[in-house]
Amino acid sequence: MYSLLPAFVSALFLGFGTYVLVAGGLTRISAPFIAMCATTFVWQGAWAFLFQTTNPHIAGLLVKTGYFFILFLPTTFYHFVKEVASCRNEKPLLLVSYGLCVVLAILLVMGNEVVNGFSTHSFGYYPKAGRLHPIHVAQTIFLAGRSAWLLLRARRQAKASSSRKLLNLCLISLALYSLAASDYAVNYGFDFYPLGVIFIAVSLGMLAVSIIRFGLMGRRLMLATVAHEVASPLAAIGLHADELRHVLPELMHGYELAVQHRLCGDRLSMLDEPERVPALASAIRRQVDSTITVIEMSLASLTLSRLDKRSFAAHSINACVESALDRFPFRADERSLVSVAAIGPDIQFFGSDSLLIFVLFNLLKNAIHAIHSAGKGRIEISAHRGDRFCVLHFSDSGPGIAADVLPRIFDPFYSTKAHGRGAGVGLTFCYRVCEALGGRISCESKLGVGTSFTLHLSQPESAADRESHDLPPAPQRYDGE
Repeated sequence: MYSLLPAFVSALFLGFGTYVLVAGGLTRISAPFIAMCATTFVWQGAWAFLFQTTNPHIAGLLVKTGYFFILFLPTTFYHFVKEVASCRNEKPLLLVSYGLCVVLAILLVMGNEVVNGFSTHSFGYYPKAGRLHPIHVAQTIFLAGRSAWLLLRARRQAKASSSRKLLNLCLISLALYSLAASDYAVNYGFDFYPLGVIFIAVSLGMLAVSIIRFGLMGRRLMLATVAHEVASPLAAIGLHADELRHVLPELMHGYELAVQHRLCGDRLSMLDEPERVPALASAIRRQVDSTITVIEMSLASLTLSRLDKRSFAAHSINACVESALDRFPFRADERSLVSVAAIGPDIQFFGSDSLLIFVLFNLLKNAIHAIHSAGKGRIEISAHRGDRFCVLHFSDSGPGIAADVLPRIFDPFYSTKAHGRGAGVGLTFCYRVCEALGGRISCESKLGVGTSFTLHLSQPESAADRESHDLPPAPQRYDGE
């Protein structure tokens, strides 16, 4: 009778793991969850036989088999939370925890230091704690507390309601999971039937539903797949455009000679703008580069929360500005709207140059749109060194931003552009990038005068203590009447 519950739960976890694997695939989030299910499946399967057997030798084998997998369960749960909360910097601690599990597992197999055999209870045999068993208990308590802290921090930072709902479910699941620790008392001689697995079953069941319901990693996987499928033909189109750009001058020269010698009619003169034909290949290449940049920026937006700051390095502000201007798909005469003040090579920031270039792309796009809508204006870019931050100024003399709009410009999906002209994610991306780089972005504007964005970016020499010197968020200021 006592074996029915562990046998049922064992089968249940086999179902949980299979459900998530089939419905969601193997991802960085589903992998630790499936590991939790597999661990619990074997553990509860061993307990189902343990509660039935009367053979001490078989009981000893089942105790070590079940506890071998129990040792890894808290770490796999913490691993799952790390991925849900997008905490890449937790990886060293995760590896240490897995290492401790391996050491305890080896000691378990080789002797009685972790589990000292078993004791007899009313429901059957159950593992008895060894001298080193408190280490596993302490590890479990620490990981549960750490997981709760990561989830609460992620919840405070979450902007979307769906993200907060997911994190709330994970917190409830963690609380239920923590109640399962009551089973440790049985390891120390208290005689009651271990019901902790019921809490674990409910906890992981909630997580299984959450993984599928909220499509964890689904959007990232879909965007990555779409990006790959779109980028490949775009790259091919770009190569074909480059080939056309090289051969078009010769083809046009041959065409002109053919028309001159009356070998064919001049049909190109019938086009509205025949002089544009030689420039078409370059225009195609610019559009291809622009589209690929948008794809790269979209992928970067989804991975900002997982940004590996160990890849940060010192970069020249001037080099990033020049790269952004070289790569931006300006239309005719738009490049002449931008003027850049001399930026010294010593003005550097600590972070990712590609992300700063994406920020400049967004600011350029918005400024040019504003200038065209007003029919006048220019763009000015400059930079200087501050005490702990380098400061990048990006201003335009366009129409400016209204007082009721300015406080919302960094809000996700907020846009004043006509439908189809903007999705309201560009400035949100800029805000998130500056935060991820340990700085900030602020905006000042005056109707009829223009708009100025100021970016504070960590300098290389202050990178070591940038976390302790983060600037507080700066409110957007409106300087209108």
